[in-house]
Amino acid sequence: MLDVYFEKHVDHSKVIKDRRLYIDQPERINFIYSIDGIPEDETGSYQEASNRALKHFLMRLNRFPLFVTFGGDLINENIEPFFQKENLLYTKIQPDKSSPYYSLQLNDTSKLERLLDETYWYAAENNFYFLSFTNLLTFERRMVKGWFFKREQIVPVIHVTKEMSFITMEHDFMGYYLFSNEACFDTEDKVKAFLPKGEGIDYYD
Repeated sequence: MLDVYFEKHVDHSKVIKDRRLYIDQPERINFIYSIDGIPEDETGSYQEASNRALKHFLMRLNRFPLFVTFGGDLINENIEPFFQKENLLYTKIQPDKSSPYYSLQLNDTSKLERLLDETYWYAAENNFYFLSFTNLLTFERRMVKGWFFKREQIVPVIHVTKEMSFITMEHDFMGYYLFSNEACFDTEDKVKAFLPKGEGIDYYD
């Protein structure tokens, strides 16, 4: 059983602020949807259910190359042997003395599935986790505000282009957000066409 919660967001600035995203030209984003995987019972994991929903979406979409970048707190070099074992080409980015970011280009569904299963828990720990169909990220120095501080820091910046889509994770990876200005995602029905279908799958709007 896989339950999926689906929502189209109208207040784009609130979503961007809540997710603490640094976006160049956010006004060029036309659509934001959230898709949450819901466990079938109270003993299930929202993170595992959301990972299943994300994998279903990306595999039905079957659009490559796909660029995956994740990093921040709790990321360390222990992930590199997995990349090497799976023959995944990766770039390590360490813009300052903090934990590194890793960027990968994936070209098939099997490697995508293995990567998500191995790394989605980083998103569940609220680390930066980002997917896009073109390379939209740069690392730039920006003013970062926290609960008790305000300082300059090098952060990932998303550059919105004329036709693009990207995916970020909800808090604790309780689901994910799809941001887009592409015609293939300009209606809710078009997005839902790529979501999992079949017996045992229910949708809540």
